[in-house]
Amino acid sequence: MMRARPGIHGHAELAGNVARRHGLELPISEVVRASWNRCLTSYALDPHEIRRPSMVDRADLQARRERLGVLLSIARIEMEGLGKLMEHSEYSIMLTDRDGVILSYVGDAGFSATARRCGFREGVTWSEREMGTNGMGTCLMTRNSVVIHRADHFLEQNMQLTCSAAPIFDMRGELLAALDISGASSNTQTHTLALVDMAAQNVENRTFLSACKDFNLVRFHRCAEFVSTPGEGVLAFDDQGIVKGANRAALKLLGHRDHDSVCGQRVDRILDSSLVALMQLSGQRGFRAEALNSTLGQRRWFATVHAPAESVRRGAHILSTPTAAGAAVAAAPAAEAHGSLECLHSGDPAMVQNVETLRRVVDRDISVLLLGETGTGKGYCARAIHNASRRADKPFVAVNCAAIPETLIESELFGHKAGAFTGATREGSMGRILQANGGTLFLDEIGDMPVALQARLLNVIEDREVMPLGGSKVVSVDVRIISATQRHPFDLIGKGLFREDLYYRLNGITVRLPPLRQRCDSADLIRKLLRSEAGAGVSIEMDPALIERLARHSWPGNVRQLRNVVRTILALRSSDRLTLADFNEQWLAGGTPEEAVQGDTAPVVETEGESVLSGAERDALRRTLETCQWNVSAAAARLHISRRTMYRKIHRHGLLRHAQQGGPGAQQLE
Repeated sequence: MMRARPGIHGHAELAGNVARRHGLELPISEVVRASWNRCLTSYALDPHEIRRPSMVDRADLQARRERLGVLLSIARIEMEGLGKLMEHSEYSIMLTDRDGVILSYVGDAGFSATARRCGFREGVTWSEREMGTNGMGTCLMTRNSVVIHRADHFLEQNMQLTCSAAPIFDMRGELLAALDISGASSNTQTHTLALVDMAAQNVENRTFLSACKDFNLVRFHRCAEFVSTPGEGVLAFDDQGIVKGANRAALKLLGHRDHDSVCGQRVDRILDSSLVALMQLSGQRGFRAEALNSTLGQRRWFATVHAPAESVRRGAHILSTPTAAGAAVAAAPAAEAHGSLECLHSGDPAMVQNVETLRRVVDRDISVLLLGETGTGKGYCARAIHNASRRADKPFVAVNCAAIPETLIESELFGHKAGAFTGATREGSMGRILQANGGTLFLDEIGDMPVALQARLLNVIEDREVMPLGGSKVVSVDVRIISATQRHPFDLIGKGLFREDLYYRLNGITVRLPPLRQRCDSADLIRKLLRSEAGAGVSIEMDPALIERLARHSWPGNVRQLRNVVRTILALRSSDRLTLADFNEQWLAGGTPEEAVQGDTAPVVETEGESVLSGAERDALRRTLETCQWNVSAAAARLHISRRTMYRKIHRHGLLRHAQQGGPGAQQLE
């Protein structure tokens, strides 16, 4: 039932009565009553006062963001997901630090004018001391989820708002941040509070897993199927079995009120199981939830145990390299692993943060979901994760779910026995999942996987078993799943095209790869691509003016388009110093660069009419062939393409006929 509350004119009088403990019969929650009392007695605020929220400077804002570290990028993903769910509902979604300073903001365009007027923007302080009773500030003060609805606000200027906020804690229960959804709804938002509370716990859990790379982790629940889901309990403990941290779900499952009653205790006593049994689980591959028997023989929990990433790597090295010489060899994979991830960025802050996030989970059995526009490097990132992990010497199998016909994708993934269906091979097929056994399975464009197959994939992830089509026996499998999509998962879930339970299984950690136009390291990235495409031992310089011209382009095709343009410039260059004279603006128009030098596998398709690039390529090929006296091998080497690609281009441009008419060295084409 909605409560009758006075308008603006009676608000100050009501606040005073509440502070003086009058009007105790009024339907005002104890949370609001206590907050109003603080506003009057501790902060000396006036309900009538028009307050302009204070704002920290840019350097302070950046320092606060850095202090939150990986939490900031994890929270951003959740905020954007909430934004999709609440589209067109006039809202602002904000993440504050523990002081109430807004560090990240996502807002509906229809609410932008009100948001600016209220002071909802990054860098503004919304603590209770600054802005009275409000969602963010009161949540931080009480350390609990709250709804502050319209007249619940202490300041009259905020009475048009309804705010729902939830706190975010670290592994020891220290308050880190608050997540808030604020809008102008006239109704209380209990469903909005549920959404923001769930999102805050997701952020908290993923940050917890990221922060505990140096500890053993036990993930547990009373039901096996809930292990590795948002409702699981997680305890971090050291090699002596002392609990160093816990998530809030663990406290709830264990019946403890706070972190202090768990942290510092022995994990075997907390879970009523032996430390030996727990450590035996950490040595198992596949991380399938197993039953934990209590000291009385009763089954209380299902759990998986994960060893620290460094100890796993260190233990593998000790087993395989007992000598000092072997120790030097063992150190090499770690350095190589570090380098494979470092190659993902050239100094861009968002990508640096992504790399730091991935480094913390690279050897954990945590699924990775890569989000980003086409061409941002999701496939490259997936391979870098694999190369940096302890699975690097095992298979890396990539499956493009959008490229395989729907009728074949099931047999491609799960394999089939001989004669399982019409057209099946006589030998059968083991399928991509089994091909990746022991290594990494990369599911690109996972959003295009048929819904019917998503249930089977979910079973594989949960049970670590595969049954080929037409088969009668399951086969155990140990794979690390990395998935990617350029579509937003919440959009797909809302349209019924993607299973929500599969999303949460794949979404152990989410990394969003920014589009090239938003990266601040484009100039360095151009230089890196230039060195990569030129090849080892080839020294190519690019004039700063050309780098600047390329860097300021919007790059709708992102890194893939940039790489193709760099390849084109290299193929058509007249010297080893590239300037604006080597560049044609037409190469940035439409898909022309995509049709340029692509390597051995990409067919070259001419559009109707001859493009500027096609003519330039023909002239460059002719000049190169003439310089090399029509020696195809020499010309291909000079252009850094294969002989097969060179022959294809010669035929396409009619240069073969030109050579056969008597050009010197024409016989070299054969």
